[in-house]
Amino acid sequence: MKLHHDFSALWRIAEAIGAPRRPFSLERGSHIDEIEARLQQGVEVRLEDLGAVSGLLAYEGRQVLLYIPDQGPHISAVLAGNREPGKKFHVAWCETLEKMKASGRFNRYIATTDVSGEFQLSGSVDQVREIQGRAGLYVCQLCLNLLNYRQCRVLRNARRLRETFDLTDFFSTYASCFTHLPRRGHVRDGESLYAPDWPQISQRLRAAAGWSCSECRADCSDHRQLLHVHHVDGDKRHNTPANLRVLCKACHRLQPMHEHIVLSREETRTINGLRRQAGFFDGDWDQLLRYGDPASHGLLGLASHHGWPPPEIELASRTGGPAVELAWPARRLAISLRGDTEAPPGWRVMDLADTARAYFDR
Repeated sequence: MKLHHDFSALWRIAEAIGAPRRPFSLERGSHIDEIEARLQQGVEVRLEDLGAVSGLLAYEGRQVLLYIPDQGPHISAVLAGNREPGKKFHVAWCETLEKMKASGRFNRYIATTDVSGEFQLSGSVDQVREIQGRAGLYVCQLCLNLLNYRQCRVLRNARRLRETFDLTDFFSTYASCFTHLPRRGHVRDGESLYAPDWPQISQRLRAAAGWSCSECRADCSDHRQLLHVHHVDGDKRHNTPANLRVLCKACHRLQPMHEHIVLSREETRTINGLRRQAGFFDGDWDQLLRYGDPASHGLLGLASHHGWPPPEIELASRTGGPAVELAWPARRLAISLRGDTEAPPGWRVMDLADTARAYFDR
């Protein structure tokens, strides 16, 4: 049965804010929803079932975390809120998982995309009576160090970082490494309370700004959906000129409390290409560590710490090298976040984790 509906009003709003039309398939969407629904609940897997993308854990093309539900005799303490004796959950192919896979050690692992920070756990104090419940666990510090997440390896603060570790922020940080974007775990209070005339206000301000980001100068005239208007005080109905800034999607994500904004690999590549065209990247390390793809920050921090020169950002194939997110032409070394770029003659193309292991684990 075919369903017919007039979406003309919706398209007018989309065009007013600069959003492009894209093809949509219900059949494809249903398949994705089925996998995502299973991963939200948790899928029992073997280590052999998992893949790796730049060192991150992957299942069916999606970023996942991995945990062991059986907490053994520590279950009572863990359910009471003591995370210290609990088994750590993993977000990357760290040394622990490598050793377990190599030894063929069996554990009941659960892969999930649930970013609530709580897990369905079980255990037994007397090996007779099973106890079950939901509780939090600590993230594995070896995983954080492998990725140099939030510069923890450089700052040597992985143990402290685990106390404030936020899975929603973590998944959105590495969104550009994966084909399927992470789903929002929740919507913050008041997040959707825009004024009724917000599309017109946004359109007017972005046009007045020449469709360019006020921070990085990226000209989004041909990519208007990547140009946002930011409310400085977080109140989406406070639309006075002093409270509004025209920002590209990537700069918008850098604003306080906006880490939940997710950029695809294509969006990040487009924005960084526009920044290059505007002469924004000038080889300054601080600038690269702030404005480079969030997924690359860990590797950039290690390179800077070891005295490497700043890399080229979004090196295009027309320069003679591969089309990649990062490149050190003098070393003929290029970094592909998904490790999916073929190396041209004389070049070496690596992903984030392999580069960190090869050059910075010494």
